Order: sequence, then C-alpha cells, then structure tokens
Amino acid sequence: MDKPPPEVAVRRLLGGFARRRRSVRGHSTTPHATDSNPNREFARTDQTAIWFFVFLPIFVLLYAIVEKMHVK
Repeated sequence: MDKPPPEVAVRRLLGGFARRRRSVRGHSTTPHATDSNPNREFARTDQTAIWFFVFLPIFVLLYAIVEKMHVK
C-alpha cells in the first residue's frame, strides 16, 4: 500500500476537521439588542441582591463558627 506524503495527509486531516467544525456551528438563538436602552437590557435583576443579602450573613456566621473552632 502506498502512503501519501506527510504534508498531504496532514492537509487532508485538517481540511476534514475544518469542514466538520463549520457544519456543526449554528446561529445564536439568544435575542441581542432587543431593547433600545442598554442600561435596561443589561441591568441586573432584583433576585441577585436578594441572594447576596440572604447568603452573605449565613456565610459570615459559618465562617466565624469555623474560625472559632480552630482557635487553640
């Protein structure tokens, strides 16, 4: 069996890989720029603040308890 030169084999492998990569990619389904006001479009929701203020005190309490247990 005749082997092709290494350059041809590499080109063939890279070409097949590039064709496969391009075909798999689809268009984005996320709607971008649907609002004319970017501040409103990218604004954080109120739930982010709720999570922060609920779990921050819990984390601080747990951290204080763990640190208190480590003191000798």
